[in-house]
Amino acid sequence: MLKSLQRNFLILTMTLLAIVLFGAYAFSYTMTQQQLNRFVTASLDRVLDTTTPTRPYIGVLPASSDGSDQHSYGQMAVFWVDIDRSGKYSSNDTAAIIGHRALSAVLNVAQDSTEDMGYLPDYDIVWKRGALPHGTRIAIANTTGIGAASSAQLNVNIMVGLGALGVLAVIMWRISCWIVRPVQLSWQAQRQFTADASHELKTPLAVILANSRILKSDLPKIPEEDHRWILSTNTEAERMRGLVTNLLELSRADENHFTGGSIYRHEDMDLSELVEGMTMQFDVVAFESGCMIDEHIESNIHVTGDAQETEKVVKILLDNAVKYSHKGNSVDVTVAKDGSRNRARVSVRNFGEVLDPNDVVHIFDRFYRTDKARSRSTGGYGLGLPIAKAIIEGQGGTIKCESSAEGGTVFSFTLPLA
Repeated sequence: MLKSLQRNFLILTMTLLAIVLFGAYAFSYTMTQQQLNRFVTASLDRVLDTTTPTRPYIGVLPASSDGSDQHSYGQMAVFWVDIDRSGKYSSNDTAAIIGHRALSAVLNVAQDSTEDMGYLPDYDIVWKRGALPHGTRIAIANTTGIGAASSAQLNVNIMVGLGALGVLAVIMWRISCWIVRPVQLSWQAQRQFTADASHELKTPLAVILANSRILKSDLPKIPEEDHRWILSTNTEAERMRGLVTNLLELSRADENHFTGGSIYRHEDMDLSELVEGMTMQFDVVAFESGCMIDEHIESNIHVTGDAQETEKVVKILLDNAVKYSHKGNSVDVTVAKDGSRNRARVSVRNFGEVLDPNDVVHIFDRFYRTDKARSRSTGGYGLGLPIAKAIIEGQGGTIKCESSAEGGTVFSFTLPLA
């Protein structure tokens, strides 16, 4: 539970940090790109101005009319080509710098396009068309340097961002350890209290049960009007012993979960034989409850687990199924291989009251009962299914509950095949 809490905290905080960090990088990159685009457009506009010098320039724009300098971002060469009304070309040595093939492609696109500005990604060239008194001028900017600089900036941003997230992940992990520490201490104290209280109650309960049994054996010597006090004391003591036993079982499961170790044996066991033996024990109980057990057990299915603890789980599921099944119905017990997952599955189905979806969600919670009045007619404390869940998960398995009017209520668990 604590590891899950710590993991969820880390995932949430790192997700938020990643969104903020990469959002800031994306905003910075977008603003830089817009600034570069404005720079390229300004460069082309100056070339389209007939007062611009007729030679190509690289890196720094000529001084503007107000005397300020226009600085470039990286090395960007800007050229022009004039086309008079007769179709004759004149330029400032553009072809010698960008090549005839690129120049031809730019001129063809620029003359045919309905737009006054465009970009040729194959050559990393931006062009802009302007009118002259004697024809047309096409300004050309080679943005290879700018593109390389932008790509380099993007790569650096990504690497820095990933590195920052890595460092933040380590920091947040340490912070999460510090944050869950009070929860851990509280959980340990609660777990220790449950274990200690259960152990301390065992001795007085044993004395009470022993004395009540002695009194029960001497009932003929005791006035009849006092019989009910003795019997009720014995009944409640037995119930309390069951509760203490369950609490101790959960305490052992908590220890297994909390330490990350395993208190369960992981041995080869014949699951088919184990379940079949348990169903035989419950045949009489089912008959007395007005139902019967119907078996569908594949033979010789071996799994890895703790036979004694798995037997407890099967007993809990069969006891619940028989207890809550309507009279005249059958309790279906199935053992089969789940080949696609390399697991064996045990299912116990009964046809009784359909569970509410909210009950299905919380059915494995401790002390949870579908009977909100917590009637004692069925004698439970709401600890049987949590114990079953702890045992199965402690052996590396899974357990779940499904309930519907058509399919009945099904409790099933899986264990890894041997």
